[in-house]
Amino acid sequence: MTGKHQSAETRLRISLRVSVIAVLLGTVVLTTAAVHVPWMLISRENVAEMSRQLNGEIISGVNREVGAIFDSAVSAQTAIHDMLEDGVIDMEDETARERLFFAMLNANPHFSWVSFGKPNGDFFGAQRRDAVNLRLAESRWNPIQKHANRVETYFVNDGIRISQTVTKREENDYYAPGRSWYKAAVAAPGEHIWTDIYLFDTSRRPGLNTATTLKRPLTGALLGVLSVAIELERISLYLAELRSVRSGAAFIIDREGHLIAFPDPDEVTKQSLITNAPELKQLSESNHPMLRLANKGLAATGMALSEIAAPMQVITKTETGERYFLTVAPAARADWLVGTLIPEADFMGVIRANYLRLALAVCAALVLVGVLALLIPRYVLVRPLQKLMIETDKIARFDLDDVRKVESPLIEIAALSGSIEQMSRGLGSFRRYIPTDLVRTLLQQGVIAELGGERRIMSVMFMDLEGFTNISERLGHRVVPLLGDYFTAMTSTLQRHGGTIDKFIGDGVMAFWGAPNYDEEHPLHACRAALDCQVAMDGLRTDWSGRGLPEPRLRIGVTTGRVVVGNIGSVDRLNYTVIGDPVNLSARLEGMNKEFGTGILISQQTYELVKYDMLARRIDTVRVKGKDQPVAIYELLAPRDESGRAPGFEWVDRFETGFTHFSERRWTEAAQQFRKVIEMKGDDRVSRIFLSRIDGYLAAEPTQGRIRAVSDDKRGADDTV
Repeated sequence: MTGKHQSAETRLRISLRVSVIAVLLGTVVLTTAAVHVPWMLISRENVAEMSRQLNGEIISGVNREVGAIFDSAVSAQTAIHDMLEDGVIDMEDETARERLFFAMLNANPHFSWVSFGKPNGDFFGAQRRDAVNLRLAESRWNPIQKHANRVETYFVNDGIRISQTVTKREENDYYAPGRSWYKAAVAAPGEHIWTDIYLFDTSRRPGLNTATTLKRPLTGALLGVLSVAIELERISLYLAELRSVRSGAAFIIDREGHLIAFPDPDEVTKQSLITNAPELKQLSESNHPMLRLANKGLAATGMALSEIAAPMQVITKTETGERYFLTVAPAARADWLVGTLIPEADFMGVIRANYLRLALAVCAALVLVGVLALLIPRYVLVRPLQKLMIETDKIARFDLDDVRKVESPLIEIAALSGSIEQMSRGLGSFRRYIPTDLVRTLLQQGVIAELGGERRIMSVMFMDLEGFTNISERLGHRVVPLLGDYFTAMTSTLQRHGGTIDKFIGDGVMAFWGAPNYDEEHPLHACRAALDCQVAMDGLRTDWSGRGLPEPRLRIGVTTGRVVVGNIGSVDRLNYTVIGDPVNLSARLEGMNKEFGTGILISQQTYELVKYDMLARRIDTVRVKGKDQPVAIYELLAPRDESGRAPGFEWVDRFETGFTHFSERRWTEAAQQFRKVIEMKGDDRVSRIFLSRIDGYLAAEPTQGRIRAVSDDKRGADDTV
């Protein structure tokens, strides 16, 4: 390009700031003149009308939800009552009643307790402690010692299954017939009674119960009382989820002014000065700005809470003059009131419905502004910016090879386009050092590059080349192409089976399944990847042999268990990786292949999850360094077909029979089976190891070949690695 052309192109470019300011100023001036004056005249009327409608909808929704919570408690109680009375569920069947009570808690997220109390003082209940943690409590009343022997079992619900964690035992004075819900139900047999709000004995939180009696069908004798408890905190959490309130607040109070529910549950209670126990707080005692404003508005009406029989709306103001609409109406329970407090500013959006009245006033201005907005920004701003968005989106997806420079007469856009092109080139070089697919996945899931992790059950794999140290010393720098072939083949195989490559460690590879994307069949995918890696390695060895290169064997270890996965490292350098005992065990299983002459070793937990899809044999029970309990290890052999078989591995049954005899110290029978395995397979180092052990055990026994059965935990296969 000549200097003359460059000078002309430079003169055609204008500053982005100047062009944007010119367009915005013209638009603002015209729009403000046409819209603001008439809008101010009708805005107050629109806000008042919309506030009445929205407050009515919010209060109706709260009443429906609160009513549904109470109705669901009665319905659930009736269902349990009918199942117990009809004999569908036996209350003495611990498993059946636990499933029933847990099912009721899962189906009704607002329930805190589902329980059953007996006339003799015994008690059984299931409690939802929070969204994840559950608890079973069973008390046996001792009438002589006047105390209850209580067993509490804790569970964790991870969304897939409910797992037991710990069990605690204690003694306390919890006597079911002495509780208020029990007494009230017995006083009104057959009815679903509701208690007054009181402090729960275990959680120390306020709530209320519905209860009903359960009687023997033929005799009418009292079997006990069923109860469903609802903590007030559950209702508060519902109020916190109301999107329509936005910057305002919703609350529930009783006719005496006590707070029943509020989005912040801590505002509902206070510590009693007398008993030091939590008790309901008066609306007038709250320090929360919204509740203080609501109390101010109610006080201004001069009306007692007991006199409110219909929805009532008043306007109250903050100290800075902001106007709020306060609405109070009777709730689903006769002695409760629902209140909403919403700022006037939240209703300004409803004024859009009145823009039709302004059509004539703004029509001319909108036409003029529309023409300018279409002609000037379309060619100067919109099209270049749209192209830049397309290019930056390519960078976000890591499609760096397709990024192109966008030409524009604006200096700033042209400079920005050049910077984007340079950035794509830099990232294109840098992406060879990082797992691009992992970065894409983390970006799609919105994972921020900061320290943090979560616990998941995942599968972890370690692989390594046997004798690579000697090979690298012998080949020197010529080992780099060999490593390139090896890593390329392994990377392709692991990614094909959904694995995430964590890192390359010398000639080793660490990979995991189950993160960042969830994978319910991660143990199976890891095992398939391990077998295919061995197939790929066989192909590499054939190629290397023809080129006169070493032919190292590949060793793989696979484990499954609970690990911590996430961004781990320092604030300046992070690694998306996994840590935990399964990771260490995987690395040690990889190393154990050398001792047993195997290619792939998997842990017992992995085996239990894939045994119907994969053929494996248990080769030993070892005591791993850092572990107190022995660990069963298995050699992964082949995938099973649809009939559950693996053709060509018929010798595995012989080996398992020999292993069973060996575990029972039946040396002669075990040796016969292991020799048969070697005869069928051709050679089997594992079988030879067991034959060597048998020779040692036979030599150490007083009588050769004497059969002595011992328990599994004393078998001779307890080595230390």
